[in-house]
Amino acid sequence: MAVPSPFPKKDDFLNSLIEQKKNLREEYRRRRDAFHSQLDAATRGLAFRRPASPLARLIEQSEIIALYSTMGSEAPTGKLTEYCIEMGKMVAFPLVTGDSPMEFRHVDNVDLLENGFKDIPEPSTDCPLVTPDLIIAPVLAFDRSMGRLGQGAGHYDRTFEKYPQATRVGLAWSVQETDNVPLQPHDVTLEMIVTESEIIQRVNKTS
Repeated sequence: MAVPSPFPKKDDFLNSLIEQKKNLREEYRRRRDAFHSQLDAATRGLAFRRPASPLARLIEQSEIIALYSTMGSEAPTGKLTEYCIEMGKMVAFPLVTGDSPMEFRHVDNVDLLENGFKDIPEPSTDCPLVTPDLIIAPVLAFDRSMGRLGQGAGHYDRTFEKYPQATRVGLAWSVQETDNVPLQPHDVTLEMIVTESEIIQRVNKTS
């Protein structure tokens, strides 16, 4: 008679992980929305207005900076985009291309972005294709180990792998921090997380 294994099957473990991520997404959308709804317009405008020194240094060292179009209660990128342009940097935005990694295209004027994937403002294919030095990405939930939970489609994970030389920075409200983001093999961690109250950086261990 076969003795049952004390360890969960691979499929069971994967299904459990997927379910954990699904529940986290639901919970942290609620947290983000509730936090955002309590902020007045002035407070929202001041948040992420000018980058603190660690992020400012990254921007200074970069030539091409990829940002994202803020949707709903996401951490806003409007003021940060203005700052990058004031610093003379080339600003790019992602264009979703099916299940392939996203493309980043240079945009001179954010007013020219057009509604694209899921009505998110995107650059047109007429905009120049560029390779970013710095990618600033939206975050649904994060942890202190630099784990990032996105919306679940994997667009940014595939894109991070496409641009391994680009520094990966997540932008989020502080209430989006969780104890642990369950990660799958394809999930790519961040190198810096910026909230309205602090900057969290990856700690490089030395032998």
